[in-house]
Amino acid sequence: MITFQFFVLFTLCSVLLLSIFLSNKYKTKMNEMMGMTISMSIGMNIGLTSGIFLGALYQGELFYSTLLAMIIGAVSGTACGFKLGVSCSIEGFMAGVMGGMMGAMLGEMLEPDKSLILINIFLALSVCSLFLFKILPKSTKTIHSITGIIKPIVVFIFISAYLLFGSQLGKKWAENFHGGSGSHKHQQEGNHEH
Repeated sequence: MITFQFFVLFTLCSVLLLSIFLSNKYKTKMNEMMGMTISMSIGMNIGLTSGIFLGALYQGELFYSTLLAMIIGAVSGTACGFKLGVSCSIEGFMAGVMGGMMGAMLGEMLEPDKSLILINIFLALSVCSLFLFKILPKSTKTIHSITGIIKPIVVFIFISAYLLFGSQLGKKWAENFHGGSGSHKHQQEGNHEH
């Protein structure tokens, strides 16, 4: 279903753009190791998510889905680490390449409904990677008011609702693979005829 494909691509693009913005904002508060951790995390998660998604979407075309997922992961990791330093960019690049490669192989091997579960898990991890910008820098802040408690709860509810909405779109997407004219259905029909 085209809506779920748009949902996944929109979410990954949003995570990438937000990570670029946040890396520019927090670059003075982070040391090199923090930057490497963040660029590796975001590059790997975006590479894995796009790899599983493309591998499931284009089953039978492992070379092209792997190549495209590696490019997406590498660009994401490099772009996230660009403002944080050369080492961070290299770390993000290599993590993105590796994530895209592994994700495409997983997406190729799994049934669409199983791929959907992994896509949802790695979409959640990709979104949650953005919180590393706030967690990793050393901070002495403590909660001084009720808004300090309510704000994380509201963010959690919003992200959960967004990902649950995408999960429902994904169920329709997986059903289309089973009910459509996919290669799995043709194989099963051919086996029943013989």
